[in-house]
Amino acid sequence: MIKVRDAVRELLFSDEEALFAFSRGYMNLSAYAKQIVMLVEKKTMKKVGVAGIVVALSRIKNEGRKPDSLVEDIVINNITTKSPLTEVVFEKTPQLLSLLSSLYEKVKTTNDDFLTMTLSTSEITVICSDRIKDAVLNHFKEKPLLIESHLASIGLSLDPKYYSRPNITFSLIRRIAQKRIVLAETITTHTEIIFIFKSKDLAAMLTLFT
Repeated sequence: MIKVRDAVRELLFSDEEALFAFSRGYMNLSAYAKQIVMLVEKKTMKKVGVAGIVVALSRIKNEGRKPDSLVEDIVINNITTKSPLTEVVFEKTPQLLSLLSSLYEKVKTTNDDFLTMTLSTSEITVICSDRIKDAVLNHFKEKPLLIESHLASIGLSLDPKYYSRPNITFSLIRRIAQKRIVLAETITTHTEIIFIFKSKDLAAMLTLFT
């Protein structure tokens, strides 16, 4: 039979918002206990009560290792933005695949341009600066499945130490999700995370990370 503390810990760690408040020290333990009392009693198959859950939460709080929030505190070294951008999506065909290797050769870019390509199981997605959009379309010479204009990007440069740590991308996307900003794409490298979104949200995105 599962112990009360184990049941409470399992529920706590499965609720990202609750875990964040708990790890930061501003959770109302009694209010949270009332929320989960029925679930705890179902898991333990016995009457526990709100007071018993508060005791379990207090013991978890006082354990040797403080429970970690799923959200990491991240230092952003540098921020870059690009706009306007366009996303072009093609069907992934043998003909188009044969043209990928020459894309960067045929489409001339400068340091100010943005050009990235993603291969999925059924699609080829190209996101590029508006300045070179026509060159990309002419290179592939096939009608795209989607052309989405009026996009922008924000690139967040991070210390390489974050590469091996969990929840880094999640912690950044969480900020965006709270503002209900729609992401077109997320691109990650060793030291950078790039978000693509509607140009109208650029100011809001900058506010989130500055």
